[in-house]
Amino acid sequence: MATQAKLYRGEHAQLIPPNTWTLLTFEKLIRNDRSMARDRCLIMPPFDGDFEWSRNLRWAAITIPPGDTRPRQIMSRFVRDPHGVRDDTGADDRLATPGRSWQTVTWPFAGEAGQPVGVEVWHDHHEPWAVEHAQFVGTTWDY
Repeated sequence: MATQAKLYRGEHAQLIPPNTWTLLTFEKLIRNDRSMARDRCLIMPPFDGDFEWSRNLRWAAITIPPGDTRPRQIMSRFVRDPHGVRDDTGADDRLATPGRSWQTVTWPFAGEAGQPVGVEVWHDHHEPWAVEHAQFVGTTWDY
């Protein structure tokens, strides 16, 4: 049987400032086996083990000023110990598409006991950009 923590963004978008890595926050706990979810933004394994980490993000549609043809880039990554000695992995970058843009990423890496993991996002639009939906999941079969 799997041990899992699953966080869900909920009803309210999170505004992300431009050109700044920003830790996503979540509004709901969907599943919290072994109390791994912390502070509505982190998953902290209670024991060392192999994990499968996943994130699903939906960036809002944005308005591009007339005549502005610059492509917009969105990025996301997992980050270990985001409030301490930061270490990122599983980065994904892509060009934004017309309308909403989606990012779904699964990346296997070891979870360490007591080391929190979060999801950070970044973009290069000229004004804040909303992440309307987000899910973050850590799953292991090692316990």
